[in-house]
Parts: sequence; C-alpha cells; structure tokens
Amino acid sequence: MYKSLSKVALLSTVLMAVGCGQVMGGSKKVECSDPSATTLVIEALQKSINSEARDYSDVFSTRTSGSNIRASINQLAMDLSRIRTTKDDPASTKNFCMGTLKVTIPVDMIQKANYTRDYHDELDVEEDAYQQDITLDANAISYEAEYSVQPTDDGEVIFVEMQNGGDLSTFLATVVVDSNQKSNIQKLKAQEGKAAAQAMIEAEKAEQAATSQAQSELASIAAEQAKVKAEMDYKRSEFNKLWARGSKEAQDSITYEQQEWVKYRDEVCVDEARSAEPARQEIVRMQCITRMLGERYYELKSYFDNY
Repeated sequence: MYKSLSKVALLSTVLMAVGCGQVMGGSKKVECSDPSATTLVIEALQKSINSEARDYSDVFSTRTSGSNIRASINQLAMDLSRIRTTKDDPASTKNFCMGTLKVTIPVDMIQKANYTRDYHDELDVEEDAYQQDITLDANAISYEAEYSVQPTDDGEVIFVEMQNGGDLSTFLATVVVDSNQKSNIQKLKAQEGKAAAQAMIEAEKAEQAATSQAQSELASIAAEQAKVKAEMDYKRSEFNKLWARGSKEAQDSITYEQQEWVKYRDEVCVDEARSAEPARQEIVRMQCITRMLGERYYELKSYFDNY
C-alpha cells in the first residue's frame, strides 16, 4: 500500500494509568474486569490510533486536522467483553488479561475511506482487513486484546499496559484518515477534470489551427508541440501523484536518487533534441521527457509497493 505508518506508537508501548482510590477497596490486586482497567484499555487504543493517524496524515498533500481525527475516533464504538485472567501470579500484584475488543466503524466512514482508496488504486477497507488478518464482519471488528493490570504499591493508581494491538491501531488509523480525505480527493478530481477538459480544448484548438493552415509548416509544428506538451504534462501529473502516495520514509530514502535521475533525464533529452532540426527540437525534448517519465513511473511504483 501507499500507506506507511510509524511503528513507534504501537499499543504495546502504551501505559495508561488512573487513580483508583475506592475502586481498589484496599486490595493489592486489580481484577482484569475492573471497570477502571477496561476503560484504560479502550483509552490506550484511542490514544494509539490518534498518534498513528497524525503520522499517516502527513503522506497527503492536505493534512487531516487533529480535531477531525479526534472526532472520527470518537465515532468508533468500542467495547471490551469476555474478559478473562490468563496469568495470576500470587507473588505479584500484576494480572495478565485477555478480552474480546469489539470496534464498530460507522458505515459511512468505511464508504468515505473506500472512496479515497479507490482514487489511489488501493485495497478497500474490507480487503485490507482480510489481508492483515483482522476480523471485520460488515462494519464490526472483533479482536482479542491482551493487556496487564497492576496497582501501585499504595493502591491509589491502576496501570494498564497493552501487550498487543499495534496492527489494529494501524488499521483503524488509516480508515480514520482515509475517510477524512474524501472531500480533498473530490476537490482534486474536480481540478483534474478541469485540467483535462482544458487540455482537450487546447489540443482541439491546436488541431483546428493545423487543419486550417495545412500549408503552413509552422502551424503544423505548433499543433504538434501543443499536443506533445499536453501528453508530457499529463505524464508528469501522474508521476507526481505516484510520488505523493509514497510514504515519507520511502520518499526520503530515494530523494537523492530521484534528484540525480532528473539531472540525467534532462541531459539525455537535451542531447536528443540537438539531433533534430531546429523547429522540432522542443518537440523531441518533450517527447523524450514523456518517455523517460513513463519508464521511471513503473520503477518508482515497484519501489514504493515493496518498500
């Protein structure tokens, strides 16, 4: 996928704490099903989704605001049930737990995310979940969450630490951001539609001019040049869209090589243009750029897909 989230903010590193006071009742142990503990599990997931969503938003030309990310996360209905203790060491105050975490994603959020993914030619939400071995039934996720719960020595604070869930938070972060990107994608498509229509109009005008001045070699060359330029601009636009879809890490890893390739491309195309007659040198140069952009496009796509 073009998505590449930071691996730093995994749930396994998230520690959540809450004052427990009377909840403890003087006990040195906290049950896995303690309401304060289950609340912290959900808050840990929300915190991790928020962190990864902010990082992922950076790959788009227009970022999703933090307030929109938080609002979307709040729309994810979460519930932890079927809680059981997987390890209870009498010599320790820590309990190791497991519970079935159910996350319900609003249907319209999935639809909006799929709109964005379709534009970028990426897996839809359902197929993405399947590929990542995340159980998604309609719009509801069922996930076996593992966590530990432990009070402080004075029994005043409960600490909850997630043992897994990084894959789930990453998946939900992409859904949240992709759904928020729909309006930006709609604007991009509208702009591209206008640009394509304008390019078509310009090409038609150039063709009409060439037809009406068939005896004029200059008019013929001008029409050809306009058409070649439209083709080059379109190829450049597709290449730039591909670059924008790459993760920041992937872009950074190949930026220097890309800069060197641009220099090499320009040198090659200038040399090719010199071999043509003066009136056609610019046409030959642009055709060369279009050809080399096409070849580079598939090299870059393969690199990003496998990064």
